[in-house]
Amino acid sequence: MLDASQRAVLDLPDGRSAAVLGAPGSGKTTTIVELVAERILERGYAPESVAVLAASRTAATSLRDVLALRLDVPTRGPLARTATSLAFEAVTASAKELGIERPTLLTGGEQDVLLSELIEGHLAEGTGPRWPDEFSPEVLRLRTFRTELREFGMRATEHGLDTAAVRALAVDAERGEWAAAAELLEEFREVVDWMSPDVGTKLDAAEFAAFAAETIRDGGGGERITALRLVVVDDLQEASESTVVLLRALAERGVTIIAFGDPDVATSAYRGASSDTLGRFSASIGAPDAETLVLDRVHRHPAALRALVSRATQRIGAAAAGRSARPAPTTTLRALPSRSWCCRRRRPRARPRPWRGSCASGGCATACRGTGWPWSCAPERRCSRS
Repeated sequence: MLDASQRAVLDLPDGRSAAVLGAPGSGKTTTIVELVAERILERGYAPESVAVLAASRTAATSLRDVLALRLDVPTRGPLARTATSLAFEAVTASAKELGIERPTLLTGGEQDVLLSELIEGHLAEGTGPRWPDEFSPEVLRLRTFRTELREFGMRATEHGLDTAAVRALAVDAERGEWAAAAELLEEFREVVDWMSPDVGTKLDAAEFAAFAAETIRDGGGGERITALRLVVVDDLQEASESTVVLLRALAERGVTIIAFGDPDVATSAYRGASSDTLGRFSASIGAPDAETLVLDRVHRHPAALRALVSRATQRIGAAAAGRSARPAPTTTLRALPSRSWCCRRRRPRARPRPWRGSCASGGCATACRGTGWPWSCAPERRCSRS
């Protein structure tokens, strides 16, 4: 049985987009499944006219299985998928219609191998970008560092920033690592393009999404995109700018977008997600008449767990929509701001090394202890790394 707030989602009229906010355990997944079932089984939507977008392949597989059991009707392809999967289909279908070579996905593993080879070559030959001092060879060789480089490049692509634009931002923000990363990624893309005659055109996930959005706006995308009437999005708070741009292009084609999520549990900001996407949903997808609905009952969790979640989320500021949380009491500390900044601003980001400073007065010593880094006192000397 659905509660009244869940039923309100199912009762949305055809063509009405909406953002649906719900806390953990409020029945978002159940509502998604019943919404799709109602549109297909009750309103007569063709299965291929509905798509459900999940935040990950694992979530998409889970939703796909639940939807198949609930609907029990034949479908052309999976009902649940990721935004990258939909973008890939749109681009490849459009390429086929135009009679041009279909691009392939440049996987994270392939990117990692190429970046590793470029970095090793730079270190061996003493060439390549000039990284800030804290980016030691040991740091540059880390797999996690290469992962951050890939994420950096995709965020730039999502926001339409080329190498020159990133360099300009690096100068304005005094971030030498941004300029170095832009130079390395430019060389990386040149290598990928150089490989294209042998392996075909390769695009990463962000580039696929950008091309897909442009293709959809131009009226392409193949039969699957043309047939779409409704796209349901799960966990929109985890969506990157690429997904939002794709949804906006679909909305411009007249596709209804109904997105579910909870900005209080967003975890993918490091991958470009924005927790306030739900709050500015109408503006984000270009649907001025979009509604905001709230699932107001929690079905799954016991009272004690619900109380704990409530106390935690009440300490989070409202992200442009949903409830207006009352902030928890705060305590402001203003002791030793300049001395604390001296130690914190110059704290090494790569390897901890002892700090030295004129700490005889006691104030700077207190600030340095608070940084958690090794330090030592030497009268009449400025704070510096030893």
